[in-house]
Amino acid sequence: MDVVVVDGAKTVFEFICSRIKALSKYEENINELREEIANLTEKKMAIEEDITLARLEGKSPQPQVNEWLIKVSRAEDDVRQLLEMADANAVGKGSKMMQCWTVAKKLNLVKELNSTHCEKRSPIKSVVEMAVPPLVGQGAASDMKQLLEILNRDDIRRIAVWGKGGIGKTALVKNLSNELYFSYPNLFDTVIWVQVSRSLDLSMIQSQIAQRVHLKVEAGDTTHSLASRILQGLKLRRKTLLILDDVWEKIDLDAVGVPSRDPCCKILLTTRSRDVCRHMEVDVFFQLKLMSEEDAWNLFVHSAGPVFDLNGIESPTKKIVAAFSGLPLAIKTLANSLRDRPHMELWQNMYLRYRCSSPLFKNIMKEIFGTLATSYHSLPSKILKQCFLFCSLYPASCSIDVGELIQCWVSEGLIIENLTVEETFNYGLALIECLKDSCLLDQDSEGTVKMHGIFRDLAIILSQSQELSYGFHTQSGLPFYQMPNESSRRVSFIRCRIKKLPEFPVYSQLTVLFLQGNPIQKIPNDFFHNLISLRVLNLSETRITSLPPSFLCLRELRSLFLRNCSIEKLPSLTSLGKLLVLDLSSTRVKALPNGFGSLHSLRELNLSCTPFLNKIVAGSISGLSRLETLDMSSSSYNWNPKTTSDQKATFDELLSLEHLSILQIRLNSVKCLESASFWLKKLTRFNIQISPWSHDSNHHIAKHNEKRLVLRGVDLLQEDLRDLLHNTSSLDVLTCVGMTRRHLLSLSSLISLTISNCDDITRLISKERSSKEMFPNLQHLVLDHLQNLETIVDEIIPRGQCLRNLTTIQILDCPKLKGAL
Repeated sequence: MDVVVVDGAKTVFEFICSRIKALSKYEENINELREEIANLTEKKMAIEEDITLARLEGKSPQPQVNEWLIKVSRAEDDVRQLLEMADANAVGKGSKMMQCWTVAKKLNLVKELNSTHCEKRSPIKSVVEMAVPPLVGQGAASDMKQLLEILNRDDIRRIAVWGKGGIGKTALVKNLSNELYFSYPNLFDTVIWVQVSRSLDLSMIQSQIAQRVHLKVEAGDTTHSLASRILQGLKLRRKTLLILDDVWEKIDLDAVGVPSRDPCCKILLTTRSRDVCRHMEVDVFFQLKLMSEEDAWNLFVHSAGPVFDLNGIESPTKKIVAAFSGLPLAIKTLANSLRDRPHMELWQNMYLRYRCSSPLFKNIMKEIFGTLATSYHSLPSKILKQCFLFCSLYPASCSIDVGELIQCWVSEGLIIENLTVEETFNYGLALIECLKDSCLLDQDSEGTVKMHGIFRDLAIILSQSQELSYGFHTQSGLPFYQMPNESSRRVSFIRCRIKKLPEFPVYSQLTVLFLQGNPIQKIPNDFFHNLISLRVLNLSETRITSLPPSFLCLRELRSLFLRNCSIEKLPSLTSLGKLLVLDLSSTRVKALPNGFGSLHSLRELNLSCTPFLNKIVAGSISGLSRLETLDMSSSSYNWNPKTTSDQKATFDELLSLEHLSILQIRLNSVKCLESASFWLKKLTRFNIQISPWSHDSNHHIAKHNEKRLVLRGVDLLQEDLRDLLHNTSSLDVLTCVGMTRRHLLSLSSLISLTISNCDDITRLISKERSSKEMFPNLQHLVLDHLQNLETIVDEIIPRGQCLRNLTTIQILDCPKLKGAL
């Protein structure tokens, strides 16, 4: 009996102690309960996400997992009530002990649920490491840094890495993926790499995405049904990066099942085509540039290995690496082919033989061209392919004038002839932009393009293949030349140091002949006798002083370029009835030949920089009924306004040209234009320089749609400039007098204004001569060498009326000017 009493007392005592302990640890238990329930909720959400993904794969959770979730939900409800009461201090004194004990009990239950092991599906790695050589060079490191910064921006959803084939787009993005794997594993929940085939297959793209996110593809899945499941799966992830490598055409991401505009998903694609970037509506166009000379050399050394321990190898090899112009594919292919080849003679002889018949270089080029030719074959039309091949007639990395290139394409029939010059230029520009977008041509300086050496070699090989049979033969830029086959149609010997031409070539199919840049002094008399199909002839920058009698046989000629050669006299051109373009700029020609007016098809005539031209027979210009472009800037020919006794062409002949739309000319005075108001309005572009001096060496080419007037040494008070000024968008007033009394402020068409060396001007805008709108559309203002200019705007003029569209102002040597504006 005593034992029973003792045991009962002991039990009561332990119960009381536990209650006292619970009461004393109440606050501590409440805090711990908050932490444990938060951990439990997070675990529950992860399990539920796994279950959702598993169900997308056609799997079901085990029964014990469902039981665990039910218990967790109940525990969450109970704990929520306890915590709300604790936060509100709503426990009465009588039930305080019971509340403390309940908290302790629930804490133990939550701990138990947290410790319960629920078997989870195999986790998806956020990033999969990819096998790829490391990047070499400062340029690549900079590209990587910029891409990571772009990926971190929340406002950017779609990024395109684009550039030439072989420039390293895939290598860069693979290294980027590895950088995410090693250094930024938490930036994205999942990084998905998809290799896109050239022939677009949405099901293949879907299959790669599904495999990456452990989504089972059933035999009966359609593109639509699989897209729905992919969409659900990707939306469950907080942040996904989808990398689409080597995209050739627009991919309908909605049809794939990619939430492309959802904040949960970012798209990074690589492509050779800027047009693809546009169609994919990317936010950032990230263009890869060619490697610098230093980076290219470091890449070569890195790829070639220990062979560079040999003395004397570096010098000849650097020349070859430089010839590849920073294209990583070509550099690495060359380097890999030269591993374990420590023969000094091979390396020293390489530079002269790498373009020729060396078996070593044939294999190298075959490997390179196999990759690059895809860009050519992906061009959308045969015309565009021929335009690309045509560019191989110019030396590698040579500046190709866009206007001249388009003229040649028209002459060759690649662009139809019945368009206007402006329409032709716009169409040709669209073709050039397409080649640039496909990374087959590069932008050079303004108005010029160039072709990378490797892509030029590709074009040469393609143009000479039996399947194409376009008849190209080009050795431009080489110090030696080999005569083409008789079946050749397009031949280029630009800058080949040719001094003497063959006597009697037989090339009846030849349509294009480029001989510019050679020290040719004389053309044999019968040279052109059999070139009866010739359409384009370029003899620019040669030393010829005349053309042979056989030149008259070129009845099919469309374009003749004699720019910057020593020719002084032209033969009669009456037989060239199909000539479209004639360029005599920077020649020593003194007169246009008799019968020049019979060139009824001529549309573009360039007589700029002809300081010896002093005779144009009357009727020579008015007979050019289809002439649209005339450039006589910096020419010494004196245009009289009316007919004179010397029977020379007058300015009235220009006024009779109905199709003239582009004019560049120097006039002695404005009298020629006194009755030309309507005619001026028809011109879409002009550069008219009015100067009493016989020759003006300042040759400026008017920009597209620019109407430029240059007044040099003109008395503004003596000339009637009203009509001319109101048709001008760009005005240069140089060394003129009368500026103080000439009212220029209301010229609404004026966009650019330059005033130089006009010493009588003290202010540009004075209050008494101001109007409601002063220079309303002026954007660019240059004030140069104005010794007496004191102010631009005199006194206070109401805001918004004065120079309201001005964006740039340049002030040079105006010593009395107190302030700009």
